[in-house]
Amino acid sequence: MGEELSAFRKEIKYIIPLAKLSEVKRCLEKLMVRDSHCIKDAYTIRSVYFESINNIDFAQKLAGIDVRKKVRLRIYNGDDSLCKLELKQKKGDWQNKQSLILSKDDAEALLAGRYEVLKRYFQNSETAVKAYNIMRLGCYRPVVMVEYDRLAYQYPLYDTRITLDMDIRSTEANLNIFSSSVNYVPIMYETAVLEIKYSGKCMGFVRDAFGHFNLTQSSYSKYCSGRKVFYDFNY
Repeated sequence: MGEELSAFRKEIKYIIPLAKLSEVKRCLEKLMVRDSHCIKDAYTIRSVYFESINNIDFAQKLAGIDVRKKVRLRIYNGDDSLCKLELKQKKGDWQNKQSLILSKDDAEALLAGRYEVLKRYFQNSETAVKAYNIMRLGCYRPVVMVEYDRLAYQYPLYDTRITLDMDIRSTEANLNIFSSSVNYVPIMYETAVLEIKYSGKCMGFVRDAFGHFNLTQSSYSKYCSGRKVFYDFNY
């Protein structure tokens, strides 16, 4: 535990109508290699997002502020042996993501508001120090859990990666990331999210391949879309 990961790259999002999804998949299968975690099928990502007492991250996203952040816990395929605490800082299309691998016990402590567990990682982790200061000063707490199924494709140059996120669903009632029984509300019915991620520059064949799909770049946020109850009843 305590391992740090980081990625600095450009991320561009598109909303894909389900009617075009099969064609997009066929295109990706020809051009790129699937991530090792989804050779046979999509894998499941579950994230719990944290927010400040005054909902500053939510408000800045809705306001279109260029520089903003997200704080979240994440697991994959329901596996509690790999828990990531992630700080995602955004400036325009560029994203800086810092991740810290936590134990299940420490992840549960964060969900309960016990930020002090991060102190045990301070000596070797800049991410732990940043997360602790952000969460403590802003009185962060878990506010929504979002889950979806992902197909991921990769190409070695410029760390190129393309993901398709499907069946996106959320809950504001159950914030236990390790729960085996969750009732979700679908937040995307007729569409999926395609993200093109790369460091340096976008490969020409990627731009050419998706040009004929007539896709429009989007600033869609799974986090904000997942907080429907808060948004609808925020007086």
